[in-house]
Amino acid sequence: MKTLLISNRRGIPPIFHILQSVYRPIWVFFFFLPFYLCAADHVLIIAGKGGQPDFTQKYAQFARQLHDVLTVKHGFSSSQVTVLAESSAKLPFAAAPCTAENIRAAFERLAGALQPNDLVAVILFGHGAYDGDWAKFNLEGPDLRDLDWAQMLDRLPAQRQVFINTSAASGPFIEKLSKPNRVVITATRSGEEKYATAFPEYFVEAFLKPEEADLDKNGGVSLLEAFDFSRDRVVRFYESANRLRPEHPLLDDNGDGSGSETPIANSGDGQLAGRTFLAANASSSAPTPTVESNNPLAKEKARLLAEIENLKARKNDLPAAEYNRNIEELFIRLAKLNRQIKESAAR
Repeated sequence: MKTLLISNRRGIPPIFHILQSVYRPIWVFFFFLPFYLCAADHVLIIAGKGGQPDFTQKYAQFARQLHDVLTVKHGFSSSQVTVLAESSAKLPFAAAPCTAENIRAAFERLAGALQPNDLVAVILFGHGAYDGDWAKFNLEGPDLRDLDWAQMLDRLPAQRQVFINTSAASGPFIEKLSKPNRVVITATRSGEEKYATAFPEYFVEAFLKPEEADLDKNGGVSLLEAFDFSRDRVVRFYESANRLRPEHPLLDDNGDGSGSETPIANSGDGQLAGRTFLAANASSSAPTPTVESNNPLAKEKARLLAEIENLKARKNDLPAAEYNRNIEELFIRLAKLNRQIKESAAR
């Protein structure tokens, strides 16, 4: 009697592939079931493809640190924080590998679980690339473009949205994702800034060391404060290494498609981020951080920010080398001034 169970060239019976196609969707469903049942604020953390073991472990470490601080100190339950990571990272709490298919599945389930008043935050750690048309985030298998991320976010019912891409070449994401009621943060200002970034380490550090990042001392680290903290640390890192700074982070939260490296809490980019916190069930109407008008350091900061904006307005009138030198000197002064403000508030 001839058998109907004929092996393929790799020695795997076809029935195996049939069973895999049947049960794989069930496997994915149960991995994502906890947050599917949870109609509340949610954070999706993705540690992308590292390409090398050192990068794989580094991005997994950032994901682990942020996951832990959100679940231990920021009021999120384990079902409210989903982590996707490279398979070789072997994170115990990772729901699934960081593939485009799994990310789309995560967004689909969030679309069914989130409510309009909820907050959703998507945070990427990994490598990025830019081909002149699209900025991409590197995954296992096919990558996702900036436009893909924008379309997935647009389908979510949550009206409070945060998207943070800490990878290289992430600047173009702002133009594609910019929208009212959405905070977008990138580690670079363009797709041409293509080297591995220092920004993610300091972004995570802002939440690990809230006593340093919480400039207004209101007991919480807003996304604006986390951005300022990270930017200042990046500036100081390259200054101490006596290296030209190859990354310039941006924040956009007013929907105009143009990010700012110096957002402020009371006008333009920075208003929404200043009252947005990565904390479960935090109100979006939290008071906007303010500074004492009579504080000489606060006045000096306002003057310095105005000087930066004036220099940016004259960029096209200056030789590129002169502009880059002057703007970097101003950012170094800003980083040092923010440290003085923090030390003064701690007294």
